[in-house]
Amino acid sequence: MKAIVFDLSMRRIAAAKVLGAVSARAFVAGFGPVRYGSVPDAELRGDDWALVAPSLAGICGSDVMEVFVKAGFDNPLSALVSAPHIMGHEVVGTVIETGPAVARVKKGDRVAISPMLSCAPRGLPLCDACRRGDYPLCRRFFDGGFAKGMLAGACSDVGGGFAEAMAVHESMLFPIPEPVGFDAAVLADPFAVSLHGVLRAPPAPGETAVVYGCGSLGLMTIILLRVLYPATRVIVVSLDPRQKPLVERLGAERLFTSRGRALVGEIGEFLKVPLRKPLFGPPWLQSGVERVYDTVASSETLEISVRIASPRASIVMIGVAPPKRFEWTLIYFKELSLLGSNAYGLETVEGKRANCIEIYLDMLARNRLDLSGLITHRYPLERYGDAFLAARDKERSRSIKVIFEPGLKAPRI
Repeated sequence: MKAIVFDLSMRRIAAAKVLGAVSARAFVAGFGPVRYGSVPDAELRGDDWALVAPSLAGICGSDVMEVFVKAGFDNPLSALVSAPHIMGHEVVGTVIETGPAVARVKKGDRVAISPMLSCAPRGLPLCDACRRGDYPLCRRFFDGGFAKGMLAGACSDVGGGFAEAMAVHESMLFPIPEPVGFDAAVLADPFAVSLHGVLRAPPAPGETAVVYGCGSLGLMTIILLRVLYPATRVIVVSLDPRQKPLVERLGAERLFTSRGRALVGEIGEFLKVPLRKPLFGPPWLQSGVERVYDTVASSETLEISVRIASPRASIVMIGVAPPKRFEWTLIYFKELSLLGSNAYGLETVEGKRANCIEIYLDMLARNRLDLSGLITHRYPLERYGDAFLAARDKERSRSIKVIFEPGLKAPRI
């Protein structure tokens, strides 16, 4: 079968880094760490596993970081990756084969996939975190009958969805309700990530929340806040003014597109609160916003967040960017809570406890979400270079969510 494979080859990464200084296309060239080609066919790993033919597979920000080698070489999460691996963890498709012990799904079912390779897929007794439904905090990502890895798509033994077929443990499969199409269902993973992030520090009625970034995670966060917390005032920060109509349609009150000193000043003026001006550097707000959901989580966005936050406000890092120094004195002065948010598991929403993907599919089936316009680009697997570049260069491509259609073939010229 055909698939997109990432190889942690230092030689390939070094070549891509050197030539990538001239053109980003070097990272997706044949000598780089990512390639498209033939791999062994996916096979059932046990009686409680199934084979799925991916119909759509989304490119995540973490995929972009991997392909373009944006993370630091000392990134501790490299301990959770084995290679070479077939990429792709935002996947929906059709079950094409099941093991004899599979009970959750049957051949022909349309499914969304949770990629987490925690205790159950590894055939291990559940650890404390998995018993709670905190699957991203599982202690067994290194154990069991296959290679280390947190996710399908980052494990050399369990391939991801940038392929014509993939093997999936039945606990990772969620049937898609009949009224829900693949286009909406493929956004399950970014929705689930955003939902977990919001629930790390849910806003109280009347509070003001900032959503930082307008990729798929940021837009999903806006949608979630409007649906689940309608009494929350939502403002958004993004560098692209062309996103104003979209964020306003989704329910945000205001889009800010400035940076640094100007951004703090504009938010202060919007909130009608005075600026505090230090001897050097940008101003800050002593009474600002109560929640920041940062889907970028760069040194720049985090520094702005601590400057615009109210005392004892919460800043949730839903995204992750390469670390750099930032001025964080205000974290201690305002007694801020800086919270990480990693993937998703079980959550309680409106009195019902379920996997975040189940919550999403149920909300879709009840027509509670408007996701039109979020998928902007589609590619066959063999045009992987164009797809990753479109996901990387959002300002040029105007992409939001870029997806692969593994069954689609590129036209011959």
